[in-house]
Amino acid sequence: MVRKPECREPVLSSSLPEPKPDVRKRTGVAGPRDEKQSAAELDLVLQQHQNLQEKLAEEMLGLARSLKTNTLAAQSVIKKDNQTLSHSLKMADQNLEKLKTESERLEQHAQKSVNWLLWAMLIIVCFIFISMILFIRIMPKLK
Repeated sequence: MVRKPECREPVLSSSLPEPKPDVRKRTGVAGPRDEKQSAAELDLVLQQHQNLQEKLAEEMLGLARSLKTNTLAAQSVIKKDNQTLSHSLKMADQNLEKLKTESERLEQHAQKSVNWLLWAMLIIVCFIFISMILFIRIMPKLK
């Protein structure tokens, strides 16, 4: 759109800059020169879009590769953690079995020692009782 100057002098079309033809704003029949120029501009726009799409595709490919690398690294870490966890569970089960065996042995030992200790205490108490009775009989009363 060309603005008209405020003064009323005739305007020469050669003195004004020529507006750039926009593909969307074209109206009417264009000459062969305009068609070549618009085709060249269209080719340029298409080439720019194609370049942009190629750059985006390369960027997406790089992101996909890094995602794959990160996923593989996470997978190996998870596998190692699962192996460590399963090993720890096996060790815990083995320790639990050993603990049960040792606690049974301890119970048996404690029962045996309680029996011996009980008999030893009874013998000591009986010995002290008999010795007190003998002590009382042997020693004369104090007057």
